Amino acid sequence: MSTETKTVADLDLNDEHITAGVSDTLQEAARRLLTVPGGILVVLDDNSKVKGVIGYKQLLMAIDKEIDTKTATCGEHMEMDFMEIKLTEDLASVLKSIRKRSPQAVVAVDENGDFSGYFSPSDYKESRAIVKSLKRLKL
Repeated sequence: MSTETKTVADLDLNDEHITAGVSDTLQEAARRLLTVPGGILVVLDDNSKVKGVIGYKQLLMAIDKEIDTKTATCGEHMEMDFMEIKLTEDLASVLKSIRKRSPQAVVAVDENGDFSGYFSPSDYKESRAIVKSLKRLKL
């Protein structure tokens, strides 16, 4: 990655997540989440808009409450404390917004508001390193 990278679009946001629909069952969510160890499940509506996220915590809480995972839906158990960022946003301003708000998850969307990727904790660390480099180079 070059030191000129400055926007969200310059990051690889296609790892560490998988998607599911609002009406998919928690059982399906668990199956999908198992394919991305340490990742997150991004819950989308039929128009590719982010409605929430599900991580291991939400699944474990549902199991602990003895929820029927074969009938309960992602929409009923998703975490809705997420922040949307645009692919065109400057990394420095994104980092500032994330620090200020501290959401449970950060997702990237395109100019139409459609889901484009998950801004993971490792993307956050990478962005911090890029911004520091740019400051040192005065770019």
